Amino acid sequence: MANANTVINKPSSTIGVDKYTFFKVDKDTATELTYGDGYTLPGMVQITPTDSGNSDTFDADNNAYEVSTYIEKPGHDIENADIPPQVDAMWRGLERDEVGGIAVNNKTEAPYFGVAWRTLHNDGSYRYFRTYKGKYSFASNIGGKTKPSSGSVDHQTAKATFTAVTPDNNDDMYYYIDDTDLTAEGKAEIATKWFEDMKYKPTAEQLKKEQSQTV
Repeated sequence: MANANTVINKPSSTIGVDKYTFFKVDKDTATELTYGDGYTLPGMVQITPTDSGNSDTFDADNNAYEVSTYIEKPGHDIENADIPPQVDAMWRGLERDEVGGIAVNNKTEAPYFGVAWRTLHNDGSYRYFRTYKGKYSFASNIGGKTKPSSGSVDHQTAKATFTAVTPDNNDDMYYYIDDTDLTAEGKAEIATKWFEDMKYKPTAEQLKKEQSQTV
């Protein structure tokens, strides 16, 4: 029986997304998971999860006996104003030459990254996400469409896919938290530190006392 003091907060719809930040995975072992500096990519238009839930049913005694559930294709697709050469090179594991150009090939193995971002909700709150490890795949960002001779301009965007894997260090693929239950101090801190440290989490002291019994 549910606790009479337990309530579900009224959900608020998502109306925005920003601060898409990626961190190169420096080390991932059974005892250590470390990241490099974070880079925030401006111009985020949309983030679409690629993962889907699935299940297997085990039949016995002439009936459905047990069900196993799991996540398929964890990760997300992004649509951004552009993927600039600096980011393109980092995601592919390539180096820019002395004039900033990139020679793309299939010989270089793309590195792993961790990713963090947030979504804005209609009530002004934020939901903070992070995915601990994965790789980017995307088509060349050299395409384009002609500018019309009249009328409105068609703003063309770039797309990429981030495919997540389970880190060697732990079993967690992603983590998220809403700031609705945080104190003003907690909200201010997470807005900065979430995008500086892939291991940062608010403290129990930053949880509103009146929210400690809610879910």
